[in-house]
Amino acid sequence: MSLRIIGRRGLLAGTLAFLIWLAWQALSGGFRQLSRSHTVGQKVETATQLESGVLSLLVVVTCFWQRRWAAMVRTTWGISLATAAGLSSLVWGPAMPIIGVLFAAIALLIAQTIKWALGAARPASESFR
Repeated sequence: MSLRIIGRRGLLAGTLAFLIWLAWQALSGGFRQLSRSHTVGQKVETATQLESGVLSLLVVVTCFWQRRWAAMVRTTWGISLATAAGLSSLVWGPAMPIIGVLFAAIALLIAQTIKWALGAARPASESFR
């Protein structure tokens, strides 16, 4: 087995572990927030956070099964992640629009990095056996 394949498998394993951790954080945090969500904005942010957690798990699933849906799921997940991150600073505490934009931009950067890592770890021309 070549070092390239070992590196790609390591990248894939690390990326998938990060996504599972992110799903856990989003879902557990979202469920804890449900009872504390009073305003419309808080309810929307909580729902978006829960959606982001579910989509994180779907990103993992589409790496192995239903790959034709992978691109759409990853894009939807990235948008959901950025939306939840941006809304969080606007609806929980004093509204900080600049921080919200910064959080959303960082979340989009993370999503793009994850999408790149998944693409680099599983090229279409090479199969993992």
